[in-house]
Amino acid sequence: MLKQRYQKIKRVRNKCWILFFIGCFSVNPTIAQEVKDTLSWNQFKTILLTQHPVAKSANLLDGLAKAKMKQAWGNFEPKISTNFDQKKFDGTNYYRFLTPEIKLPLWYGLEVKGNYSEAEGVYLNQENKLPQDGLSYIGLNFSLGNGLLMDKRRAALKQAQIFKQSTSNQQLMIINDLILDAGISYLNWQNQYKITNIYDKALKLSELRYDAVKQGFINGDKPAIDTLEALTQIQQRQILLQQAQLDLQNATLEMAAFLWISNNVPFDLNNIQLIPKEEEIKFNNQIDGFVNNNPKLLSYNFKLQDLEVQKRLKAENLRPNIDLQLGLLNSGNNAFRNINSDYWINNNKIGVQFSFPLTFAAARGELAEAKIKINDLQLEKNVVENELKMKLYQNNAERKTLQLQYNLLQQSVKANELLLKGEETKFRFGDSSLFLVNSRELKLIDAQEKLLTIENKIIKNKLKADYIIGDFNN
Repeated sequence: MLKQRYQKIKRVRNKCWILFFIGCFSVNPTIAQEVKDTLSWNQFKTILLTQHPVAKSANLLDGLAKAKMKQAWGNFEPKISTNFDQKKFDGTNYYRFLTPEIKLPLWYGLEVKGNYSEAEGVYLNQENKLPQDGLSYIGLNFSLGNGLLMDKRRAALKQAQIFKQSTSNQQLMIINDLILDAGISYLNWQNQYKITNIYDKALKLSELRYDAVKQGFINGDKPAIDTLEALTQIQQRQILLQQAQLDLQNATLEMAAFLWISNNVPFDLNNIQLIPKEEEIKFNNQIDGFVNNNPKLLSYNFKLQDLEVQKRLKAENLRPNIDLQLGLLNSGNNAFRNINSDYWINNNKIGVQFSFPLTFAAARGELAEAKIKINDLQLEKNVVENELKMKLYQNNAERKTLQLQYNLLQQSVKANELLLKGEETKFRFGDSSLFLVNSRELKLIDAQEKLLTIENKIIKNKLKADYIIGDFNN
């Protein structure tokens, strides 16, 4: 499942996308006079996965895992060696030894060994004398005690396999962190853009109202105080719009800091012509989801598996060392010539090595240390798992509260819209003042801004839920 999840993200990363390729449209002239490109959430996320250096760095872990596997398999590759030793003095050939050899490590501590030996000279020891055409040897070396169930070669291979699986999880962890941080910046940018539009429309409305009031004063229908009230509202809303535009600029820069183009070049922050696309950003919405697939939690499983391999290797040291060598000897370079039971009885080489410490103090200490590390890591995992569950529970509780607030604010916006329309109607008939109309309008603007803020918090809440659950596939 973990591999499938990462492969899905990897397929998205490997697509060759142009940085910004969706059609353009004009922005409100109060906000900007030029045409700007829209940037949707999916486009933003794709740029992150394809161009951001952090995502590219995470992809390098694949190569590291392959390198680890190659190193581990290297412990099982055949090895060829040659031993040559010769002594000559004063024209006399004291001795000459030549022994080419090949070793093939196998599973379960087995090792196949074959060699061919030649020896000649005047002063050879009796045990070193060989047939004139040399002596060949083929045999097995294996451990019956320490190393039978686990040895360093097998432990290294198992740890490399665990590391390969953990790298996919590590990549997910890095990418999830990146999407969370970048996603919050994108949502802040989107929300601030909507808020700026509200103040922009409010300023335009106050300008239209000022023109109407001024014309009414010229015609004798409105008092002079109303023109001053309308002008004051324009000035106040210009200040509010300027502040909103400044906040939008800061949010844009924060979002654009996550944008990179090809060849590891950051996006030019001095020439940002982007606006968020008007769309509903959807996440998995798993309010009853589980944290079992959170990459941070899964990383503990891989660490525990690695420690288990180390524990098994330490446990082998509680066994005595019993190394057995069985080999067949044959004259010449054909080790398999004349093989039969009678021949084996008379032409063999057998060796046994046996040793063990009297107390196994070091082995028992190392095994106890390995068990303590496992228990300690398991406790740490339990704490992290509980923290993730608590965060998910808090996140779900926050979402329910935010949804209730959102529903109330929707009603508040509708109520303020009706109150504003009623006040405007009364103002047209001379039963109200421009001050009251502006007051109603400010309350509506405040309610609209709060509604956008709560909506933004709900989307961020869903983003965090997917992060806690560990699922950013959508």
